[in-house]
Amino acid sequence: MARYEIMKEDAILGPFDINQIDEFVRAGLILKRDYAYDIEYPDSFRTVEFFMKKHGKSVSVEHKGNVFSQIQELGQELILPSKTFSKEPWRTDRKLFVLALVGLGLSVILSIAPFMNVFGIFYVVALYFSIIWGLFFYYLFKTDQVKLSLTVLLFFGTQVIILLAYSVIGIGNLNPFEGLYESSNILIGLPSCILGIGCVEEFVKVLPVFLILYYSKTVIQPQTAVYYGLISGIAFGVFEGVQYQMGPNFQMLVDNGLEEGYLYSYLSNIARLTSLPFLHAVWCGIASYFVAFAFLYPRYRKSLYLLAILIPATIHGLYDYLCFNIPISLVTIPVVIVGVVLLMVYLNIGNNFHSKLSD
Repeated sequence: MARYEIMKEDAILGPFDINQIDEFVRAGLILKRDYAYDIEYPDSFRTVEFFMKKHGKSVSVEHKGNVFSQIQELGQELILPSKTFSKEPWRTDRKLFVLALVGLGLSVILSIAPFMNVFGIFYVVALYFSIIWGLFFYYLFKTDQVKLSLTVLLFFGTQVIILLAYSVIGIGNLNPFEGLYESSNILIGLPSCILGIGCVEEFVKVLPVFLILYYSKTVIQPQTAVYYGLISGIAFGVFEGVQYQMGPNFQMLVDNGLEEGYLYSYLSNIARLTSLPFLHAVWCGIASYFVAFAFLYPRYRKSLYLLAILIPATIHGLYDYLCFNIPISLVTIPVVIVGVVLLMVYLNIGNNFHSKLSD
């Protein structure tokens, strides 16, 4: 019987016969996307899935318990690490720190705008734009796996998916939570924002990243998935920014009179096209991180898929709830900072995830 060696990260495993490989794939120890070769033919590099199909093998990875036992085994330190609320992430991840300063800059400006005069607002916005030109996601986050053509396709493809979902299918009209987001009752308003806005939008944004991971013929690392998540999130932010310009922001001018409403309408328009798409990118980056680990460790996929939606959806929903119901917009700043820091920490503890799930 033919025997195969498996190329997994930096190690060579085996040799194994096809029945042993079948058992390892079922147990989630070897991925179908891992590379293998017949030891009698060292140049026969193919994916594990290729050789399994060659021998007529078809296997599904077993779940390791239910979603609650999976989350319990993952542990709090991997889901909400204690270092999230320390100074360490800001010291260790300089790239994301610089990007956060630019990405969150206009959110802070928007929050303090009621305390500034007209000149101050226009000045800091102009300063903000002069800085933002120096930062690009592609330069800061691309990995060796990133393809420019796929990045462009993802950026425009996400917008097509969103256009179909919202304008053709009318997913917004099917949302049972519509009209409940601004409820003063926190038991109604907060869950509605999380489920009706957070979960729906995070699902739509991470779907293109899921498709890339699903159809990829090679293993895509979490850092690469985060990059694609950032691109998908920023594409969604562009779509949402246009929506708000054509809807609520225009209505703001109508309701308040052109001269009276111009300044804050201007700031809202700028925020929707720059800083707030950055937040969408960060939230989708978090979702993509967990989706990538679900593909690397499929026995935990139930809990990892759940966390991929629930964690960014909770941050997103809490942010929207505070915007809708708290008159002092400064309270939103800690929420967006926590989201950025979480992404920093997740990227830094990736090896911890690998060791935990490999046990």
